[in-house]
Amino acid sequence: MFIIFFLGSLVVFWMPLKRLITFSLSHDYASHILLVVPASACLIYRKRSGIFATVQAGLTVGSLLLLAGAGFFWLAERYLPTSVDHDQASLSIFAIVLIWIAGFIFCYGTQAFAIARFPLLFLLLLVPIPATAVEKVIFVLQSGSANVAYWLLWLLGVPVFKRDFVLLLPTLAIEVAKECSGIRSSLALLITTLLMGELVLRSGWRKALLVLSTVPMLIFKNGVRIVAVSLLSIYVNPGFLHGWLHTSGGIVFYLLGLALLMPILEALRKSEDANWATLHLHPSEVRA
Repeated sequence: MFIIFFLGSLVVFWMPLKRLITFSLSHDYASHILLVVPASACLIYRKRSGIFATVQAGLTVGSLLLLAGAGFFWLAERYLPTSVDHDQASLSIFAIVLIWIAGFIFCYGTQAFAIARFPLLFLLLLVPIPATAVEKVIFVLQSGSANVAYWLLWLLGVPVFKRDFVLLLPTLAIEVAKECSGIRSSLALLITTLLMGELVLRSGWRKALLVLSTVPMLIFKNGVRIVAVSLLSIYVNPGFLHGWLHTSGGIVFYLLGLALLMPILEALRKSEDANWATLHLHPSEVRA
């Protein structure tokens, strides 16, 4: 029944979903969208024994969410401008995700949703970030990256002067433009962290702490990228300023950010394992 519901929704909502695919292919910071549904499906399959152990239709909650989703979709299509660059796309896709969750609860119940809440809520990553929010995020990344790059250059003994987003070096002036904000690799690192936390950790606060620790890593790894390109351009070859590392090297610094997060993830996992072992000690072991 849920499969029929889901396939039917693809037919009904084909136009906004088609616009979403176009949006994903034409915006760097939205390239992750195409991977969200397959990742969610894999996570549900991984937890299938627990999710579908007790199936009981959640008619009331499912119906209420379905009505809410339909209302949001009607509002988006009726009153907001039809453009992937405006809030209409965000509200439309949010409504579709809400309708999918409503269908899941309607067919399988609230208990199944409670177990599958992460992969189902993970679908919210399909919602395009509104343009105004993207601008604010890029500004924060620009500002933070420029500051980190300045201090790293200063620590390395490189003469540097900072003016807003411009770094003035002896033979080079580097502007940390919007294209240098690293938003694409930052989103990829954030989503990877969400998945790692779900797969490795149990407690909610540790997962939240892992995700929060990603924020300074996003800014730091992008500052390192700016410093690396600048120094290579000055001391090795000016071509680095327009080379692969500058234009398409996000994957390298994404891996750097991931490597920096590994010790944090391992520390959280060990503390959780120690706490879990303590809670499950036999009473005689506790007395000992």
